Amino acid sequence: MHFVNDGISGVIPLMYPVYNALYGISLQTVSVFTALQNVISIVVSPYVGNKADSSGNFAWLMTLGVLLLTFGTAGYAVSVLFLGGSPLIIVLILFSVVIGVGSSFYHPIGASALGQKLDSSDLSKAMGVNGSIGSVGRLVLPFLATLMITYTTLPSLGILALAAALGGMGGFAILNGVTFEKASTTRIPKGSVWKSVLPEWRLARPLLPLTLVSFSRGLCTGVLPLIPFYLVNVDHFGGLETGFIYALSLGAGTGSQILFGFIQERVGYRFALGFSNLGAVVFLLAFVLSPNAIFTEISVIVFGLFTYSAFPLLLGMVHKRAYLYPGDVTSANSLVWGIGTSGGGAAAPLLIAALALPSAFGSLTPGFIGAAVVGVVSVVLVPFT
Repeated sequence: MHFVNDGISGVIPLMYPVYNALYGISLQTVSVFTALQNVISIVVSPYVGNKADSSGNFAWLMTLGVLLLTFGTAGYAVSVLFLGGSPLIIVLILFSVVIGVGSSFYHPIGASALGQKLDSSDLSKAMGVNGSIGSVGRLVLPFLATLMITYTTLPSLGILALAAALGGMGGFAILNGVTFEKASTTRIPKGSVWKSVLPEWRLARPLLPLTLVSFSRGLCTGVLPLIPFYLVNVDHFGGLETGFIYALSLGAGTGSQILFGFIQERVGYRFALGFSNLGAVVFLLAFVLSPNAIFTEISVIVFGLFTYSAFPLLLGMVHKRAYLYPGDVTSANSLVWGIGTSGGGAAAPLLIAALALPSAFGSLTPGFIGAAVVGVVSVVLVPFT
């Protein structure tokens, strides 16, 4: 299921340069789409985590997330057949909301599922292997999407989304027989819906430093959805080349997640996380400041390697201190991943779009550099986690 979830998520940014080139949708509007996906995930994640902890319905909830994600992706692809101009943008905003809701399910619930079924001594390796499966999906599905966009049309990606949905249902068939524990201490707060989506302070307090690290790291790595846009409009790469480089960047996490899971066990969680954060900052700057096309390609792929090590690193640290919030591990995952990583992922495109306005710098580059600067915070704060 991680293969499908992450793979279809990787397909979405490949549509942005097409929106811009063929349908006149601006960078600022595209940035709103990707920011909105993350904002919705921030709002929904605490509720999803609480629901998972209190019900134990992990398989059903993860499948629901995948189906929403694939439905939103299909909507992104086929809407251009029927709409244009402002109506198209409005519909794409609605599908952005669907994608944001769908993206809030898998990672916190999947990490908790592994945590329940494995001994703590095996958890880092298992999360690394599980994360690498997601990276394989990010390599394969965007690669296929690149070929489909290049040799057919954008709406053909609806077929790919349908196939991904069927894959998600297959994952449900496998996991449906597995029993996961309900957490008796978890409760959905009484009162307004607004209260039900707010993280409880007893969870937020011990996880605040790690959530800040996750946010600043997420802002640095949150530029990835706009990298295809950058390669096409700044570096002037062709669509096929852009898609392949982007897919390789996403797929670089296949080995890195296993590697960083191993590093966690050998030298500790904080060192592994700090090293990963530093690598992301360095290679994002290297990508932006690349003197030639070859260096651009290498740096963006290595940037992807460090970016997609987050699953075992951040959520592994959450599970390492599960004794601080017994019975609420999924909720804790949702706080660190859903609010931290998704919060940074929401801020990144808005920062880039704002600095790219003609009244500001008029270029994508300052926003990418700004994201790297914020990423330094994720390195500095690691010792306080």
